[in-house]
Amino acid sequence: MKKLGALVAATAVAGLIAGAIAPAGAQGTRAPLKGTGRNMKIVANVPYQGGTDMEFATIKGHDYAFTGAAPGVGGAQAGGFRVINIDNPAQPKLVATLACSLYQADIQLSFDNKTAFMAADSAGGPDSCLAVGKEGFLAIDIRNPLKPKAIGFGETGSSHNVTTHPTKPYLYNSSSALVPGGSSKIQIWSIKDPSKPEMIKTFSSLPHAPHDISFNSDGTKIVTAAISHFDMFDTSDVENPKLMWTGQCPGCSITHDAKFTPDDKGLIIGDEGGGGGTYPCPGGALYFYQLAGGVAPVLTGAYEPKHIVFPRDGQPAPGSCTSHVFDISDDGKQVAISWYNAGTRLLNVEAMMGAAVGDTATPAGVFEMGYFQPDGGSTWSSKFFKGEKYIFSNDINRGFDVFQYTGK
Repeated sequence: MKKLGALVAATAVAGLIAGAIAPAGAQGTRAPLKGTGRNMKIVANVPYQGGTDMEFATIKGHDYAFTGAAPGVGGAQAGGFRVINIDNPAQPKLVATLACSLYQADIQLSFDNKTAFMAADSAGGPDSCLAVGKEGFLAIDIRNPLKPKAIGFGETGSSHNVTTHPTKPYLYNSSSALVPGGSSKIQIWSIKDPSKPEMIKTFSSLPHAPHDISFNSDGTKIVTAAISHFDMFDTSDVENPKLMWTGQCPGCSITHDAKFTPDDKGLIIGDEGGGGGTYPCPGGALYFYQLAGGVAPVLTGAYEPKHIVFPRDGQPAPGSCTSHVFDISDDGKQVAISWYNAGTRLLNVEAMMGAAVGDTATPAGVFEMGYFQPDGGSTWSSKFFKGEKYIFSNDINRGFDVFQYTGK
């Protein structure tokens, strides 16, 4: 998360810097393929500083990771947009870099995989391409992934995260504003012409604007993670959302990330304890819901990691240690999640999400299949692409890491 809004931005960044481990390797020097884990091993690294979010796509027969890195997160050399070829996940290759440096560099891809969007919730500096002095989202042409090109900018006032529609040229903007009132809005943008994004309208998210938004599989619903609450909206009419449900997970301090399960019958909600600053392990939990009647979330359980190894790397205590960006496997049975200094965790959630009986659910457990805490790491995002054999991580200190599951 790292920035809840102007009120705590400085605190969050200061906490992160104080809690983070020194970078394992400078730009261009591979970080060590070492660490502590169970049923997972690290197989590759593409080094850079300030790694944040990432997305994946297959374009012209090749598989790519599109990664963001943010200044103020990983040091003086941080920042920029990178394209990494992962045709062979165990041997990733950096094939292009676009030196457009934005904070926080949340990444989204258009539904047709022709455009990448990189979000900025702080005014861009001289190395921010089309974002100099602006907050919003940068549109990047990726039709030729080897030659990404900044082509447009949507000036939102603040873009903590952006979310693209899965089937149509629309983008929803999340400002993560903490101040109730006029700033508690979600913006709807047309990206039909990504070189000239156009804001269509706004709608309310009270009392706080979302930190993040996720669509269901066909784009007819969204779930928002809005710090003090999470909401579901009917988005059958993309330009005119209707509130369906609002509530909060028990014990959540900062509702940070919310996603529909692949079958659209459940939700997974993440709580980012401490907002990314120094926070004791195990940190904020991951909450699991089934949707009764397709609408009302029914809590089925929660997860916090048990296998956390400290001290390590000369670090006497954890820095940032809480749930962060996660991903759900295509079959809905597994979750990969980043836990900052506590590394990447691989979870089996089949019992939790498959416990539905009619419109209700029976509480069931989450089984931690494996984890890996890389040396010098502070993991921002962990995701799958084309199966669950490999897990990809974008790390604040290390850059792009690739893990392989070694269990049964």
